[in-house]
Amino acid sequence: MTQALQPLYDPREAAAVAKYYHEHLTGWEQWSLPLHYGDALTEAQHRQRQQDLLQMAQGAPVQYVMEQADFYGRRFQVTPDVLIPRPETEELVLMAIRELSGRKEPKVWDVGTGSGCIAVTIAAEVPGAQVFATDISEKALAVAKGNAARQQVAITFAQHDMRDHDALPFPDQHFDLIISNPPYIPERDRQEMHRNVVEHEPEIALFVPDEDPLWCYRALAALAVKALEPNGVLMAETYHQYHDKLMQQWKENGLRHVTEQDDINGRPRFVMGRV
Repeated sequence: MTQALQPLYDPREAAAVAKYYHEHLTGWEQWSLPLHYGDALTEAQHRQRQQDLLQMAQGAPVQYVMEQADFYGRRFQVTPDVLIPRPETEELVLMAIRELSGRKEPKVWDVGTGSGCIAVTIAAEVPGAQVFATDISEKALAVAKGNAARQQVAITFAQHDMRDHDALPFPDQHFDLIISNPPYIPERDRQEMHRNVVEHEPEIALFVPDEDPLWCYRALAALAVKALEPNGVLMAETYHQYHDKLMQQWKENGLRHVTEQDDINGRPRFVMGRV
């Protein structure tokens, strides 16, 4: 299987994908794989692997083939209607959990929730948190609702376009934290990305126009000014190429104490601001 995937991935990544998939196919936990060395697949598993391998060899991400992805120690359903959760977004969630620590029954709004991985994780990890989540996509919301039900957390969902600052989805609520991992990759960078991302993940969750790459952050700032409590926090994942412009934009739009933070690889990735 590793060899079949190498036209798409380098050898190390192909091996990691194969191991991840094999764990899913067999139901064997990663720690127990050596105990099953030499065990043959059942006929049904073999047929399933051949079918799935064909999809992966054509570029389908392994997470979509398995219809699941791991995030912050939990397993989430994913479909081509939602972005596959990334490790960097786990860092954003950790920042949020630290920010909310000590707050009594904090209210959180996840804008552009996608699979719901951010909202579900905060609801599960922050005691007493009241979590709300929105997305422009009905199909994405269906996935997020399913993930919330599977993880047995209570989240209030609504369909909403973040650019609509007049008809807020939760007009009677004010939040301690608004958090988002919005689309931020400029169209010009599309050609540099791996085909399994460009050809399979939802464009609406990935790309922004070259002529206005910061529109999501401008929209988020407007929501924050309207919907955050005093000293409430807006927190977002961003694109390293325009951190300086983004931070200046947030200041001009009424946010204060705007700061940035690097990800684990030392690349500017997150921006925070307060009202």
